[in-house]
Amino acid sequence: MKRPPFAVLKLSMLLVLVSFVLTAGGALWSWNQAQNAAAELRQENIALNSARQKLDRSRQQQQLIATHLNAYQALAVRGFIGAEDRLAWIEAAQNANRDAGLYGLDYRLTPRMASPPALAQGLALGQTNMKLIFPVLVETDLPRFLAALKARASGVVRVSGCSLTMQGTLAFEALNQPHMQAECELQWYTVAEKTGGGS
Repeated sequence: MKRPPFAVLKLSMLLVLVSFVLTAGGALWSWNQAQNAAAELRQENIALNSARQKLDRSRQQQQLIATHLNAYQALAVRGFIGAEDRLAWIEAAQNANRDAGLYGLDYRLTPRMASPPALAQGLALGQTNMKLIFPVLVETDLPRFLAALKARASGVVRVSGCSLTMQGTLAFEALNQPHMQAECELQWYTVAEKTGGGS
């Protein structure tokens, strides 16, 4: 029996073994690279979806701003948004008193305070209370003054209540002298502007 020529086949077998090891290593490396690429693709898809969601939110906010910009600017011009304009409120009350043909007034303003949460509904809404005291000749002077104040008000104001009281004697006098005094409680509302950048 003849023995196979191992010396001749030795090199071929060694080459087959090396090629098998290289093929197995290449296949393992390719599989590992495919797994890494799949993981990177998943991460990129997550990042892409997150970017799309941010873009959608940004477009919605842009649409919301475009829809309400004119109303916002009108409120800002009216004095509702931003710092309170106490001088304008005092001038509005004095001019309303003059327009109604009344006899002067006294006023008191309190410091600005936060409005009740039920009224503010998440806004930075503040209110400043104003008390007005002024003489009136007849009862109809009061609604005339309030209408003039509403026309003159450079802001958002609410009259929470008024009262009339008699002053002095009830004796007849020929001159138009006011014998009643009106007291009104008002609230002026303002919303503070947000200055910080939001997310």
